[in-house]
Amino acid sequence: MKAQALIAAAALTLGACATHPSTDPASFASRTSKNSFEMFGRQVDPPETLLLPVTHDRQINGAACGAHALASLVNYWEGAGTVAGTSIFAAHPPADPKAGYSMAEIQKLSAEYGLMSSAVRLPAEAIRAELEAGRPVLVPVKVPSIFVQTWQLPGANVPILGLPASFITSRAAWLSEETGSNLLNHYVLVAGYEGDKFVVMEPVMGLRTISADRLARYREAFGNAALVFSAPTT
Repeated sequence: MKAQALIAAAALTLGACATHPSTDPASFASRTSKNSFEMFGRQVDPPETLLLPVTHDRQINGAACGAHALASLVNYWEGAGTVAGTSIFAAHPPADPKAGYSMAEIQKLSAEYGLMSSAVRLPAEAIRAELEAGRPVLVPVKVPSIFVQTWQLPGANVPILGLPASFITSRAAWLSEETGSNLLNHYVLVAGYEGDKFVVMEPVMGLRTISADRLARYREAFGNAALVFSAPTT
C-alpha cells in the first residue's frame, strides 16, 4: 500500500506537465522514443518501420475513444479532414456513456461513414499481414489509466522526485496490472510495426510505440478481438 501511495503521489506531480502527442508519421519520425508505452526499447527507425499514414484525432472526452479512433480510420480511407471525432461523438454518442462504444456500435457507425468492416480475432502475425496490405487494425484493449491521462507525460524523460517520469509511469502501470486496479477499456488503432514492436495511434497521445508482448497482454481481456476496415469497392 505504501508503494502504491508513493506512485500515486508521484503521478500527481506529473499533472503540471502538458502532453505533446505525435499527430502524424512525420512528427512521430523525429521523436519515436518520446511517446511510448515502454520504459526500455522504445524507439523505432521510421525508414525501416512500416507505418501507414494515419493521423491523430485527439480524444478529449473519456467515453469518446471509439469515435476518435474511427475518425482517424475514416480520414485514412476517405481523405484528411473528412470527419472529426468530436462530430461523431456529438451525433452518435455511445449507448452506454460509462462503458463507451462497443465494437458493434463502431461497426455500425463505420458503415454510415462509408467503410466496410469485419469483426475478427487476430493474433500479432495476422495484424502484421493486415498492415502489409495497407489496412490499419482497430483493437480494444484494457490499459492502465496512467497511459491515457491527458495531463501526464507517459515516457517523457523529465526528472520527477529524482526519477525520470518514464520510471514513475512504468511502475504505476505495473502496479495497475498486478492489482487489476485503475484499468480502462480503450481502443487503439494499430498503424505500423518494426520487428517485435508495434506503432499504435492512441486517441489521447497519438502515435506511440508498444511491444508485441505488452499489446498482447492488453488485448487478452477481449480475446484478440479486432476490427479490420476497408473502403467500399466501386
